[in-house]
Amino acid sequence: MAQARQAPFKVFLVGDAGEVSDNRANMGSLQRELSLSPNSVVLFLGDNSYKNALGGLLPYGYRGFDSGSLTQSNILSQLNTLAGYRGSAYFIPGNHDWWNLESYQEGKSKLKMEQHFIEENLKANKTLANPSNTFQPRDGSAGPDYVVLNHDKLRIIFIDTYRLIMGDFTRDPADFPQREARFYESLDQQIGEGYRLHQQVIVAGHHPVYNKGLDSASFRSPYLFSRIKASSINFPSYKKMALHLRNIFHKYPGLYYVCGHVHGLQYNYSSDSIHYIISGAGSKTLTVTPSEMARRRMDPQYDYAQWNSRGFFEVDFIPGAKERIFLYFEEGKKKIELAQQR
Repeated sequence: MAQARQAPFKVFLVGDAGEVSDNRANMGSLQRELSLSPNSVVLFLGDNSYKNALGGLLPYGYRGFDSGSLTQSNILSQLNTLAGYRGSAYFIPGNHDWWNLESYQEGKSKLKMEQHFIEENLKANKTLANPSNTFQPRDGSAGPDYVVLNHDKLRIIFIDTYRLIMGDFTRDPADFPQREARFYESLDQQIGEGYRLHQQVIVAGHHPVYNKGLDSASFRSPYLFSRIKASSINFPSYKKMALHLRNIFHKYPGLYYVCGHVHGLQYNYSSDSIHYIISGAGSKTLTVTPSEMARRRMDPQYDYAQWNSRGFFEVDFIPGAKERIFLYFEEGKKKIELAQQR
């Protein structure tokens, strides 16, 4: 009799879910999937809370968590998806969680406030596999920090990409270049250790470092302030970070890099056999016209992109078989499996 295939370990990916008025259907769909999947982990990929400038009088939001009623509701909308969930959950910071302010120290204090709020609320969750240390990296560090799950078969490495981007021009101590070099060395070592131990490795950050079919204009920022413009892929320190990360990743075929930031859903399988997933449509969407979509030349065998729709990803790791990648659209109206011709 043929041996039954083991159940997959599922990794759910949702980013930029921090707008409670826009995320309800998507979070409801995510909660339903989590309740059915105890053998899993969910990663919230940054921008966990938004707050518009001057109460919405300005057209662009720049603040994150401030412990007010609105930003608490934004965070709780995501924490509520974990009610009764028996897997693991992690939150990473995005640029909005840093408040997008010129003051590094003020941004860090707000980030730690969000970290504390998330973890204090999850202490009451009696089913979650990791009710503590759910915010990674911790205390405003760039990381890299990692956890090992699925009976030591999966290593997830957390990095704070915005901390790396803004490091060139904060009032932080002047030894940033040395600390930056140590960061990339440590990241390389952590990935390499995972490969030596035959672990599947996922690196989770907020900002994309690779895209295909996405115009760079989509990242151009109308803001005047450097800390806010730093979220554009055209910003010098962003370009520098992306190059450093890709140079490390290409040594490790089969690696996954997962992120948010861009308010869309995109999967790319690069020429050096790296999986790049952008899952940034937790609550916000990037409006793309049909003519713009036609210009985004995606190879259907290796790449996929969906705009104008909220949703999230699921990656299934199956013992003795190829992993499977699924994409959910909000309200659970559609679930598709992405083709992978490798």
